[in-house]
Amino acid sequence: MLSSLRAYHTDKTVLPKFLKKSFLIAAFLLSTFSAKAQDSEVGFELGAYNYLGDVARTYDFGNSTLGAQFFVKKHLNNGFNTRISAGYGKLKGVDNEAFDVFSANRKASFKGRFFNVDFLWEYNFLDYRDEKLQKFWTPYILFGLGAYKYTGEDGSGTSYDSGLNLKLPIGIGLKYRIDRRWTLAASTSAIKTNSDTLDNVSVDTPSIKDYRGGNPNDDDWMFFTSISISYTLYKIVCPQGKFR
Repeated sequence: MLSSLRAYHTDKTVLPKFLKKSFLIAAFLLSTFSAKAQDSEVGFELGAYNYLGDVARTYDFGNSTLGAQFFVKKHLNNGFNTRISAGYGKLKGVDNEAFDVFSANRKASFKGRFFNVDFLWEYNFLDYRDEKLQKFWTPYILFGLGAYKYTGEDGSGTSYDSGLNLKLPIGIGLKYRIDRRWTLAASTSAIKTNSDTLDNVSVDTPSIKDYRGGNPNDDDWMFFTSISISYTLYKIVCPQGKFR
């Protein structure tokens, strides 16, 4: 039934332009907060993405796919820090376990990839960075917004894309300060994608008929579970007064 889906044509120049603009925005935001920041971190995050939508209605570890991103953080105070990240991820799903007669007849599947840029806030419940307090760990929450561009291919080989969309991540995590410079963290987050086209079986998809397009009122979701390592960059204070 999906073999007659219309192929979507993707402008290959859109993605480089999107990434270039995203990094320019990231640089501007970092420069805006640098005056207030005590120090900053640079790091790398690696984890697994998972999809929840019309093709997969329950969380399935078999749908886990690799994702990674680089990030920069600015510490605003003992509790809050901002984070800007850019990364790459994959998604996949399949109608392995039919939840109704329509999905049983549909037998849909898809796989795809996306590039994303996020601007997040993190709140640390404990002051794990204060050497005097000897608190080497803290739970934290993260929330914010981001943008992504997704391109995919369904089970019949039809290519499509979701266009440029905003996403809203929210999550929880745990940080551990290895030493004065290095921090290890683990987190999991749910991401509202504001799109129902990641699996290419929405009611607006051409040739998807007879109620096989799923629920038009539910957007697709992503989940990201990851570990990260970051390096803290401390400012060097120049001597003042008689030492100048």
